[in-house]
Amino acid sequence: MRRDPRRRPRAARRRWASGRCPVAVRDLDRPSRRRRHGHGLPDRRDGSPVLNSALDLAAQGWAVLPCREAGSTAKAPYLRHGFHEASRDPGVIRAWWERWPHAMIGAPVPETLLVLDVDPRNGGSRTELEDVLGPLPHTLTVTSGRGDGGQHLYFLRPVGQVVSARLPAGIDLKVSGYCIVPPSLHPATGRPYVWNDALPVALPARALAALRPAPRPRPRPSRPGSADRFAGLVRAVGSASVGGRNAALFWAACRAVDEDAPEQVFDDLAAAALSAGLTEREAHRTIDSARRRKELAS
Repeated sequence: MRRDPRRRPRAARRRWASGRCPVAVRDLDRPSRRRRHGHGLPDRRDGSPVLNSALDLAAQGWAVLPCREAGSTAKAPYLRHGFHEASRDPGVIRAWWERWPHAMIGAPVPETLLVLDVDPRNGGSRTELEDVLGPLPHTLTVTSGRGDGGQHLYFLRPVGQVVSARLPAGIDLKVSGYCIVPPSLHPATGRPYVWNDALPVALPARALAALRPAPRPRPRPSRPGSADRFAGLVRAVGSASVGGRNAALFWAACRAVDEDAPEQVFDDLAAAALSAGLTEREAHRTIDSARRRKELAS
């Protein structure tokens, strides 16, 4: 009986479950030279499983850093400058794990990839994510050791800007920063993070379209002085203090909706909210809530 060449060997699947990543980052832009199953990596058995995995990741082109394994600052970097000090140097990595032998492994998001972070504790779910992005293909994934369905989905990063404005609550888009990677033990459960057996793939067209910044609408002609009537609302949002920014924007947007303000006013309110410190996602959600309020009342 011939073995399906696409099927991963059992030994390889055990390696991923124990913490070895199936992807060599440095080869992602050279598919013909991409390594399979970690072949060609030196076999290091002189350290802990976490240290060995950190060294394997570094050999595959992933920078790594040690992160706190317990306490109120669990998952935070041990290093003074955080993920900016991440390294691929085996000597540096060994020294870190000699100093912090139980540290979790953090890995900055490679510039060739992006991560969709599904956090069920904040309401995130794969179902709600796919309601917005459409069905997502099988891709490189880390499953959290918490055991609640949390995942980091790694996709090839597209050319151009991507934003999280349309993503549902509990879903984060990461194109920088870092993620905890296997076989780190989750501080709440003691269970390991786990890789799946996939390579990162490109986002489908629908998902990519949903992550692109919304095009700015063309200004609509308005009656002379019509937008000036709402200048006070825009100023109120722009000068709102921390803790009152969302409330100020919602109040101003409700006033604008009630008075049938031109679309340019809502663009100005969103821009003022951004200057006050809200994110694009928060600003648009608050304005959308004001619009829905009128629809429900009518």
